[in-house]
Amino acid sequence: MQSLTLEELRLLAQRTQRPSLSIFLPTHRAGQNTDQDPIRFKNLLQEAERRLSDEGMKPRELEKLFQPAWALLDDSFFWRHLYEGLAVYLAPDDFHTYRLPFRLEEQLVVARSYYVKPVLPLFTNNGHYYVLALSLNEVRLFEGTRDSVGQIDLPDGTPRSLDEALQFDDPEKQLQFRTPTPAGAMFHGHGPGDEDRKERIERYLNRLDAGLRPVFREQPAPLVLAGVDYLLPIYRRVSEYAHIVPDGILGNPEMLRPEELQARAWPLVEPHFRREVGEVLGAYQQLSNTDKATDHLEAIVAGAFHGRVDKLVLAADSQVWGTFEDETGRVAHFQAGQSREDDLPLLDFAAMETLAKGGTVYAITQSEMPVAAPALAIFRY
Repeated sequence: MQSLTLEELRLLAQRTQRPSLSIFLPTHRAGQNTDQDPIRFKNLLQEAERRLSDEGMKPRELEKLFQPAWALLDDSFFWRHLYEGLAVYLAPDDFHTYRLPFRLEEQLVVARSYYVKPVLPLFTNNGHYYVLALSLNEVRLFEGTRDSVGQIDLPDGTPRSLDEALQFDDPEKQLQFRTPTPAGAMFHGHGPGDEDRKERIERYLNRLDAGLRPVFREQPAPLVLAGVDYLLPIYRRVSEYAHIVPDGILGNPEMLRPEELQARAWPLVEPHFRREVGEVLGAYQQLSNTDKATDHLEAIVAGAFHGRVDKLVLAADSQVWGTFEDETGRVAHFQAGQSREDDLPLLDFAAMETLAKGGTVYAITQSEMPVAAPALAIFRY
C-alpha cells in the first residue's frame, strides 16, 4: 500500500484515461468490524463492472482491468491493516490503494480521470493537523481533521521510546537507565544525575523529530503535542518543525484514546484554521470587484492551469463536471453530480493545478461559502 504524498496526488490527478475508477469507502482498524470492509469493496467492484459492461466493455477487457482489484480481496493482511478510510484508483495498467486517517463516504466514480477531492483534506490548509502523543515509553502520531483522527505509521527508523532511541548509545550506562520511570514523573533538571537524564531525553526527542521530518515535509500542517509538562518544552526546543501549536495536551497521553486526543486537539487548532480562512475570505471580499479575484469557475480553472491562482477556496461538498481545452483555456459542459464520458471533475482539476503551481487550497462547506458558486479564487496577477 502506497503513502499518499502531494506528489503522488498530483500524478493521480494528471492521469487521463477512460475508464478511470475512483473507489472510496469507510473502513475499520484491526479488532473492529473488519470483515465488513472487503464485502463493501466487492459490492462496489460489482457495481463498477456492471456500469462498464452496460457501456459496451467486453468481458475480457473487464477481466484484465479488474484483476488487481479482485486479487486484493484475497489479501487478508491488507484488510487487517486499514485506517478509517480507503481510496482505490483503478485504470488500465494502473492500480493504487491508500489508507486514510479519516472516514470517507462510500462512493464510486467512473470517468476519464481520477477523482481526488475526497482525499484533499490531507492537503488543504484548513482542518488538517497532526497530534504527536509522546512519552518516554511510547510515541504515537495521528492525523486529524475537523471530525476525525487516525493513527499513522511512524517512518522506518523513528524511535518509539527512549530506550529504543538510545539502545546503542553507551550500552553500560543505558542498562543503568532502564529502570522504568512513570510517564507522568516530574523532571526538574537539578543535580548531575538530572542533567544527564535531561541530555538523554533531548537526544531521544531530537532523534524522534528527525525521524518525523519526512512526514511533516510532505504535508506541513499544525502539530499538537500531547505529553507531560516537562517533555513538551524540550521537544519544542529541539524540533525543526515550524508549525507546532503553542498550547498542548498535558498529561500522560498513553492513557488517552484517539478520539479523546482529537476532542482535545481540535479546540487548539480550530482558531488557527478559522482565522486563516477568515483572512482569505476577507481578502476575497475586498478584491471581488477587481480582476484579482473571482467566483467564475471558467476563470478559476483557466487561471489555475496557467499558475495565476494564489488562494483557492472550494466547497468540499460540491462537484462540477465539464471539459477543459489546454490550448484555448476554454471550459465548458458544466453539470453537477455524476460525470459524462469525457468530463473532468473541474474542482479537482483546479485544486491540483493550484497545488502543483505553489498555490494554497482551502476546503469548506457550501453553506460556509460567501457566494453561491462552488469555488472562489484570489489571483497572483
